[in-house]
Amino acid sequence: MASIYKRGKTWTANVLITANGDKKRKTKSGFTTKSEANKWAVEIEHQKNNDILVKKDGLITEMFYDWYIVFKEPHLETRSKTWYITTLTVMKKYWESKRLSDLNSADFQRLINDYGKDHVQSSVSHVKNMIGAFVKYAVDEDFIFKDFTRNVKTFSAKDSKDKNLKFLEAHEIEYLIHALENNTATTSKMILTAAYSGARYSEVAGLKKDDFDFENNTISINKAWQADDRAFKVTKTKSSNRTIEMPSEFMAIAKTWVFGDTYAFEGLNGYPPTNAAANNQIARYLKYKGYKVITFHGLRHTHASLLLANDVSIQYVSERLGHSDVNITLSVYAHLLDKKRHIETQKALKILNNL
Repeated sequence: MASIYKRGKTWTANVLITANGDKKRKTKSGFTTKSEANKWAVEIEHQKNNDILVKKDGLITEMFYDWYIVFKEPHLETRSKTWYITTLTVMKKYWESKRLSDLNSADFQRLINDYGKDHVQSSVSHVKNMIGAFVKYAVDEDFIFKDFTRNVKTFSAKDSKDKNLKFLEAHEIEYLIHALENNTATTSKMILTAAYSGARYSEVAGLKKDDFDFENNTISINKAWQADDRAFKVTKTKSSNRTIEMPSEFMAIAKTWVFGDTYAFEGLNGYPPTNAAANNQIARYLKYKGYKVITFHGLRHTHASLLLANDVSIQYVSERLGHSDVNITLSVYAHLLDKKRHIETQKALKILNNL
């Protein structure tokens, strides 16, 4: 039986429930009208009678943190951990006093809409996906019975960087390669390796001298370097473990290099140069010619874009990059494929017009 009463200027409702064999009252205060309190009490009675009452409740920020510590933190790299802490900070900003059972789809959509006003879509997606993962866990554990994140849409009012700035044109990458071919700096060797392989920074930094097969002109990607933790880690996905066929010209250059004992590319401190150091080396050479500046990861985009622009199949490019699914490649390089589609359309129409 529900009890509804006024306390000061607001209404309070409580319902007698049984939890772990003990009878106690589930209470909620702060309703502005008696009808709102009654509506809540009716819903709790309905959940109790249909055995779908929330089994565990608490501040969502505390529950999210507990879930992160137990299920996520032990298995994550430092950079990934940072995103979970960022997500927790966002939750504290919007839901500091909110209990898990208090939230619904509208609450979550409002959080996403507001956060998206000054964050790019990729950042919004990170936050949305991490909260979504926790809520799915809560549903699986019967803490709540509805996934309130399921129908929420990602929103961002802040544009990401222009995709055209993320890769070099053919003449620009040719210049960079020729400029670095005889450069003995460790960062230059890493840049050349990335330009010719399309490998990620962590994969290039994680190479050992034994990963270079000069007889078959290949390099083996089988681990990744985590700079924040200064340790080898597994690659990003299972499909990231791959053997990449390399041009004979590159392998001839690489054969003259002196590799480190622990890492193929060792700096003066005995570790691979940082991503920032490699970025600075790229910027130095590109600025000298007045070309647009890209990052080390931009070499990966340049590698893929160059192959796709020259009619190399997207399936092969996807495998070469170590993507887990060709759809990832399609989504990342959609802008380039759209340009190619126009060319292919004209070719197709020309053939059909000649019938």
